[in-house]
Amino acid sequence: MMKAFSFLKNLTLFALICLWFAPGPAVATNPLHEPDELLKSPTLDLGHALYALDLYAGILAQAQPPQAPILTRLTRTCFLIGELTLPSQKQKYYEKGQIYAEMLLKEQPTRVEGPYWLALHLCGLADTGGAMKGRKLLPQIMKELQQAQAIDETYDQAGCHRVLGRIYFEAPAWPFSVGDIQKSLQHLNRAVQLAPDNSTNHLYLAETLMRLNRQEQARRELQQVLKCSHHALLAKGLEDDRKEANKLLAVVKVSSEGN
Repeated sequence: MMKAFSFLKNLTLFALICLWFAPGPAVATNPLHEPDELLKSPTLDLGHALYALDLYAGILAQAQPPQAPILTRLTRTCFLIGELTLPSQKQKYYEKGQIYAEMLLKEQPTRVEGPYWLALHLCGLADTGGAMKGRKLLPQIMKELQQAQAIDETYDQAGCHRVLGRIYFEAPAWPFSVGDIQKSLQHLNRAVQLAPDNSTNHLYLAETLMRLNRQEQARRELQQVLKCSHHALLAKGLEDDRKEANKLLAVVKVSSEGN
């Protein structure tokens, strides 16, 4: 009896070992699954984003060409970290993301991801480097965004139109820079048309409309921000957009009452 029990115990152990090492579902063997899921989390924070970046970098070190899928993830994650991290660390991640974007652009020059993420990292470097740096980088930023737009204007929830619209809104007007409120309106109207569920598209359009003194139209866009379900970068950004929309709604109300 004891021998039979021992045999059964060994058989059970053998079965467990076989189960442990048996191939699991495809998702479990996909090295991109863990970092991809981390970045999708509604509670994503800086620590998780940094961990995802490390995982992606390890995958890239083992990857054979073409490397575009992992390079796209790396450059996007660097930009996300640049937005989340301390001001003293932002430049580091924008520069790292720029390198990945340039690698991506070299490997896949006809795809949208390379010029788009390169432009966004250059925008980040312009923000962290001050006015002189911004003026120096602006021509290349515009070139990369326009190239990306020509390839796929829907990418990243109409990201090219969103960023171009904001640049035309924020930059000084000609002859000092490229600022043009009508071009801002054109791009942001297109962004809202292409990606109506993106909160930032509506928020930026509302601010452009406010500058044009179209308060009622701005109010409608701000109300739409509160109904949106998507943000291009992270879940926290959706809540931030809603808070800003509520602040601007109060401004629009006061302006309307004054008229």
